[in-house]
Amino acid sequence: MEAESSSSGHRRQKRPRQKRSSDVISYESSVANLSREGKETLMIVSRRRQLNKIPNTSSTVFDNTCPRYNWLRSGWIAEERLKVYDRLYRYFYDPLGQMYHTRGEVDQIYADIEKSRAIVVFRK
Repeated sequence: MEAESSSSGHRRQKRPRQKRSSDVISYESSVANLSREGKETLMIVSRRRQLNKIPNTSSTVFDNTCPRYNWLRSGWIAEERLKVYDRLYRYFYDPLGQMYHTRGEVDQIYADIEKSRAIVVFRK
């Protein structure tokens, strides 16, 4: 890692660039690879915000059927946006369409779900 000096003389480590996957796929083929639950989430998200319609950006979506994102729960999707200068942004969406910016946020939601899990029994 390279050190970057600022005007105050302090040195800080430069953050390494995120590596993009060598096997880049199109948005359409990434949607075709989604599970049924992933496609349902994508429909909810797409109603709110059109994915892959941002200028100078390519977008692909993945769900838990992709080996890279097999830690996601069923119905969750991950979007990778590749912007100009090869900057990669990752966003995660829950089955209700709520967006999260980091895996840490998603892990925290999973932990909260596990803590507050309740069983409801309906009697006829």
